Parts: sequence; structure tokens; C-alpha cells
Amino acid sequence: MIYRQTMKRNFYTGLLALFCVFLTVGCQDDETICYVNGDFFNQELPLVITEADYNTDNTYYMLNDDESPDVYFDSGQRSFNVSEPLQIEMGDDHDLRLRFYSPRALRNVTVWAKIDGYDEEFRMMDISKVMPFQQLTVRIPFAVKNLTAYTRSGKKIRIMANPYLTRENISFSIESDDPYWKRLQSIRCKWRIAFGRYSDTQPSWRYKMKASHTREAVAIALNMSYMFSSDKFEKALREFGPLHSNGDRKEIDKDALLRNVLNHRGLVFGYTTGVMGLGGGTTFGMHEVCYLEHYADDKSITETIFHEFAHCLGYGHDGNMTYEQTGPGWITLCHNMYVDLSLSKELPVYSRRFMHTRKSRNRYFDDIYVPSQYVIEDPELDALDGGLSPFHDDMSDRGGDDGKPVAFRLDYDDVPLATPATFRPKDVYVYGDTVYVVNDADNNYSVEIFSIASGRKKHIGSIRQWARDEAGTEITETFTGRPNGVTRANGKIYVTHEGSRTEIFNASDHKFFTHVGNGKWGTGAYQTVHAFDVIADKGLVFIRDKRSLVGVEERILEAGKAPVIYTRSPNMGEAGGTYGLAVDRHTGLIYSTHPSRRIDIFIPADLREGISFKHANQLAYKNRPYALDFHEGRMFVSSDGEEKFCEADPETGDIIRDYTIIGDITLRSPEKFCIRRNTLFMVDRTSDGPCVYAIPMGELK
Repeated sequence: MIYRQTMKRNFYTGLLALFCVFLTVGCQDDETICYVNGDFFNQELPLVITEADYNTDNTYYMLNDDESPDVYFDSGQRSFNVSEPLQIEMGDDHDLRLRFYSPRALRNVTVWAKIDGYDEEFRMMDISKVMPFQQLTVRIPFAVKNLTAYTRSGKKIRIMANPYLTRENISFSIESDDPYWKRLQSIRCKWRIAFGRYSDTQPSWRYKMKASHTREAVAIALNMSYMFSSDKFEKALREFGPLHSNGDRKEIDKDALLRNVLNHRGLVFGYTTGVMGLGGGTTFGMHEVCYLEHYADDKSITETIFHEFAHCLGYGHDGNMTYEQTGPGWITLCHNMYVDLSLSKELPVYSRRFMHTRKSRNRYFDDIYVPSQYVIEDPELDALDGGLSPFHDDMSDRGGDDGKPVAFRLDYDDVPLATPATFRPKDVYVYGDTVYVVNDADNNYSVEIFSIASGRKKHIGSIRQWARDEAGTEITETFTGRPNGVTRANGKIYVTHEGSRTEIFNASDHKFFTHVGNGKWGTGAYQTVHAFDVIADKGLVFIRDKRSLVGVEERILEAGKAPVIYTRSPNMGEAGGTYGLAVDRHTGLIYSTHPSRRIDIFIPADLREGISFKHANQLAYKNRPYALDFHEGRMFVSSDGEEKFCEADPETGDIIRDYTIIGDITLRSPEKFCIRRNTLFMVDRTSDGPCVYAIPMGELK
């Protein structure tokens, strides 16, 4: 397919032109060759540009989060026709500038040029991939050498140098075999798209568009204009029921309506607050949620978009073009077609995964990444974001589990200045020769850290308080709620507590890194409901709070920045007590204890972005389970009741063997534990002497 952009021409008699084209380095007068980013270019067109040639000198990405509103609100700098999203122009300094208004890349692009005085177009440039929202500048200096080029008919021609080339004397056309280009080329709408500040005094326009909204506006504009241009929409329009402009039910002429749509002048997108949208003429303002939820794999809600567009077409609130007062109408017709074209991947931007705007911090609201109305699987999208599954095997920390089995008892005598009242172990985790013990003694919350190198116990540090930067001010923090769980993975220590936060520290120096949860009980994008246990596996950190299993991506963790919650299971029922969490490395299944005598099982392989993470099975357990862990495919559970520590069937929950007594150790009040380096590390919370036992697994016969 060919796309042509023609500039106004003023013919100059005998004009001969061309130029040596280059990105960052040009020809010198005494040379016969040019070079592009260090690669020799022998003055024969076309110039070949690959992704490797892009750098900060020649490429800028429009509508990025740091772009000034003065730029994107200036229609002279940021606007486009939906039928010509790839713009090409030559500047006064003989630089060729390409701007691509698209959230998707375009591959295999050929740029043809036509100069006044020459009979045919010649192949000027081959671009392997034009990036989303890319502005590419290719400098064209005054020509000092002649160039060889090839025309459409295959002729080899000589184009002579000329310093008088102007934008009026050159035109460009574009070809691409990318299927995406074919879709863009099918757009028949004549809309001009821009972005508006609108009123500073009218309350509904008080808040202005952010760059993230402008990018989504581009997607909406391309999708709408493609849909209205399609044969499928025209067919659906004719087959749909009557459309009315007012309450008298006089039918709208659908042919005239479609012409009105295609020939509309354009839309100036804006941002509204207090109302979902405002539209009329070219005015097209919407609230943030409308910019996000229109995708089929988001909430799939398009009502405001097509309601306001009907206003732009001149229709009011009577009839069925906006509020559908006389029965299903315009917004139903458009919604159904929009969803169908999205699910069939026909829309230019059919998935929220092209931009993932809900993850952007450049927004007004911090709403969670919502569950998808529909799931769209696609290799192109997988290449962008790694796939719908968030799990990455290469991020699993399998270290720290080697070493010989050890045997010892650890209690308050092993902690400097501690007493039975100030040291009460709650959870334990072992990584190599380091033992992390959560201490939930009243008014003495801490994580006590020990070394067991050379088989000897040695206290090497405590985490009781830490410094955190808040808006440039350093504040001192402590565990604001009773600490419950601890784990270590990929150089980070995670500690849960009932202050609805999970604190994260660097394993190397125990300094504070960041936290999950904002300390306020809730289910928002940055909230947990308390926090009881924590594990890390394949790139996700799972936190069992009082209601749900919550997941956060390890790869997005940043120092000092609380991460957004990636997934949250439904409310599984709140109860008082200890919650445990573990992953069976053999099956990949996640198990979570619940105080109501059950164990919930989750299948991580079923987790998809934006989909609620529901448990796959529940196992009844004889007693109230506290914690659990796995060793070589065997599941062990601590609980109340007579059988305080048992091996249980991971498929049924039935007790296989009771290990309340192990050798000369009788467990009296066991709770949390871990099995590492072929050793059971068990917290026993007896009232007269809480401690941590290390028992070689060989003793659990």
C-alpha cells in the first residue's frame, strides 16, 4: 500500500537536486562518500536505517511523560490527521522529519521521494522499524556531491547536487508490507486530532490532560476512525434498528449520518473532572477512566466515548444517539462493533497492553490494574510486555538452600540484652548461613539476624528501626504493627506486619529499600489488609493478608517507591489467627493456610495480568493450620490440636504422619517454620521459653 504526502510545489526551471543523506555525520567537500553513524554510505540510495541507528541525536519520542504541556497543547507541534498518522516533511535546514502518531510500531517502511524536474519517484530510504510515537530526524545538508538512485520503474538515475532545494519542491510517499499499515491506510475519516487545555475557570476543565492521556487519545482516535471507515461498521449500521435524534422517533438518515461521521472536522481531546465527558463540535473531553477502560481487555466500557462523539455530530440527549431514550441506539451499536473489532484484533490499537497506561505514574488516580473483561493473547503483545503471565523463571532465587543440615536451639540467650519478655520468635527464614527471626514481643518488634557459619550461632544484627526519605525529609520508622513473616530473595529481605505494610530491606546492609502497602488497611492499588506471610517465586512477591493473596512484581521494585499491586485474589474470608504461605517447587502450586481449618491452593500458571487470582482448590485440615512448607515433594503443616506438626497429603490434606515428637524434642506450641538446607527450622512459642529449633530433616523418618 502507498501513502502519499504532497507539498505545494513551485517549479524552478532546470532545478537539479539531491543531497547526501545522513543521521549524525555528513560528507566533507573533498570526499566522495558519506557515512551514517560510523557506517560508510557510498552515495547510492536508498539509505538503510535500522533500530541500531537510533540515538538521542536523531530520535525523540513524542507525548512522553516529561514532555511539556506547552508542547503537546500546541497544535502546531502536536496534531495529526487520522488518515495520515505518519507525517513526513522537510525543514528549512534540509532535515527530513518523520513523526509517527501511533502506540504501535511499523515495520519495513520505504520512503519514496519526488523532486520537481525529475520524471519519477526514487527510492530514498528504507526503515526497518518506525517506533511508536517516534520523531526521527534525518539531516539533509546542501548537496555537494551527485548521488545515484533507483526509480519505481527500476531505472538507475543520477541526481545532481543543488543547494536550492526547498520543501515546496519535494514530496514523499510511503510503502510498507506491515499489516498494521494496511489498517491505517483504510481509514477514510478526515479528522484532525489535537489536544486542548480548555478553560481555566470552568470547573469541569480545571484539570488538564497529562501526557499519558494524550497517548491514549491517539489510540482512541485511530480506533474510532478505523471502525467508522470499515465495511463491517457500515453493514452493522444499516442492519441496526432505527436511530432517532429526538423523542418524536423520526428516523435518522443513516447514509447521511455516515457521511457526517467520515467528514467530521476533527477532535480536540481534553480532560474533564466532575463529569465523565463534554463534547460538541470539535470539543472532546473525557475523564481519566474513559481514556483507560475502552479496551476489550480492560473494562470494555465505551459509553462516554460514543456519547460525546454523538454530541460532536450535533445530537442532543433526546432520541437514542446519546442516552438511548427511545431504545438501543448509537452507543450500543458502536460499543458492540468496537468490542468485536478489538477481540478480532482488527482495531489499530486493540489491547491496553500496547501502552499499559494503568501502570503509568503520570496520571491523576492510582487505581489498581483492573481485571480484564476479555483476555487477548497475542505474540506481538507478548514481545512488548513478556506475556500475560507475570512469572519469569530467571528471576527465581534458588540460592541459599545448600549447606549441611544443622541442629541447635536458639532463644533469648542468643540475643544481646534480651529477656524472655523481649524476645518471642514468630517466624524464621534461613538463607545460606544467615538466619532471620521475626520477634513480635510486645514493644520490642524486630528482626534478629544470626550467622550459623561453622556450625556456631552468632547474633550479627537487628532490624528495629530505619530511616526513610519522604519528600526530601528523613524520617525514622519502626514496625507499626505486630510482625508476622519473613523471607529473602534476590538480595532483599521482606518482613510482613499488621500495620498493613510489608517492609523491604537490602540483604547486604539491612538498610530500608521500600515497602508494599501504604500502612492503611484497604484494597486499593497500594494497600493490603494487614500482612501476615510472604514468599517470592519466579519474579512475583506474594503476600498473604487478612483477606486475600496479593502479588507484586519484583522487577518494578524501586528504592523509596511503593509498588502498585499486580494481582489480588477475591476475599477468602477474614479470621483471627496466623496465616501461612508456601510454594511447592515440584508442582509450582502455592498453598496458603486459613484459620478456618483449611488450606487454599493457587495455580500460578493460570495467573494472567489483570485477572483476579482465584484459588483452584481447598483442602480441609483436621486442625487449625498455622504454617506449611515443602521438602522434596512432601508437605508439612503446623497446627493446633493434638497433632501439632505433621506431614500431610498435598492433594487431600489428610494427615500422613504426626511429628509432634521428633527425637528428644516435643513441640508444644509450634507455629511458623521453614525447611532449608535439609533442616527444619521451627518456631515453638511456649509460654515459658519461646525458641527456634533447628532439626535435621533426616530425623523426620
